[in-house]
Amino acid sequence: MPSRDDSRRLSELTVGDAKRIVVYGAAILLAVWLFFLLVGHVLVALLLGVVAAAYLLPVQEWLERRLRARAGSALITIALIVVPLVSIIGYAWYEMSDYSRLVEEKRGQIIEVISRAVTTYVPVSRQGTRAGLETVFAEAVTRSASAIRELHQRATLLLASLAVFFFTLFYVLTQRARISDHIKVRVPGDFLELYERLSQNVGAALRGALQAVFIDQAIKGVVVFALNLVFGVPLALVLGLVTFIIGFFPVLGEWGVYIPVSIYLLVFRHEPTSALIYFLIGIGLTIASTLVIRPRLAASGARGFNFYWMLIALVAGVYAFGIPGIVLGPAILGFVKAVADTVTGRVRYETSLLKEEKVQQAERAEEISGGRDAAREEALDGA
Repeated sequence: MPSRDDSRRLSELTVGDAKRIVVYGAAILLAVWLFFLLVGHVLVALLLGVVAAAYLLPVQEWLERRLRARAGSALITIALIVVPLVSIIGYAWYEMSDYSRLVEEKRGQIIEVISRAVTTYVPVSRQGTRAGLETVFAEAVTRSASAIRELHQRATLLLASLAVFFFTLFYVLTQRARISDHIKVRVPGDFLELYERLSQNVGAALRGALQAVFIDQAIKGVVVFALNLVFGVPLALVLGLVTFIIGFFPVLGEWGVYIPVSIYLLVFRHEPTSALIYFLIGIGLTIASTLVIRPRLAASGARGFNFYWMLIALVAGVYAFGIPGIVLGPAILGFVKAVADTVTGRVRYETSLLKEEKVQQAERAEEISGGRDAAREEALDGA
């Protein structure tokens, strides 16, 4: 039953009421702006922490029932992410460091082999090719140093994002009941439908998108690993792990693996057919991943969004927001769908435009059928 304040007409509002509305509205806008200014750079880490907690909640609850310790079970659950992730990154970093050191030591031999291969396939002088390759190597070293400096500059942001992610994960796993009650007690009952639809749609879109990304990256990593074994490429497992990791970043992508490997097969192994096959499989894998596999898996995991809308959310999200678009695109899609479903309300076929159109079509069909029957009777009478 609405309260007296809710049932008042706009014409009954006083000047004091209007002033309070303006002040509170400005305060709310300022608070929202300051909040996003505060957490804007780590917003994706925060959202990932919430979604990861939703995924890991069954594991944490299972451990909590046996250990009878909520905080301890949450820490063990988080360790299930940290330990494999650190192991994979550490192993890949170790192997790639040795490989890059070897490349630097054999720089002269590598330039000689590449220049010889280029002169075999392209009619240019070897001396000019060698000079160009030396310039390219020098530029690569300079860019590597710049990349390392940029990584150092972003180290603070990376550490802050990791801290926000893990603390958010721990907080949600241990305080989930308090968080739910805190939100529900502050949301008026009139907005229950919107609250439920937001929880349902945004949560489903995020779960479907992240599930699709992880499965898609795992598929690509396995395919690259298998290709490396088939074609005898060194560091087969490491390149598969690197493919799994860098595919999360739209700027890099798995092309950072299959293009150098294709060049390696062509230049150092002198196998143009193998290089072409590897390159074409990589191109096909990238296209299929972006336009088919990832949206299809996301739609299947979301269970409320079809293939087309998940494709729009993922592609447009990454284009508009970069890496955060992996999360923000589906989240925005879920928010829009929740608002649209709440505004339109429950679908009623009896009062819908669709039923009216079908009724009109049935009436026209009946009129046409009646006209044909009359014409047939006249023809029979004339005969």
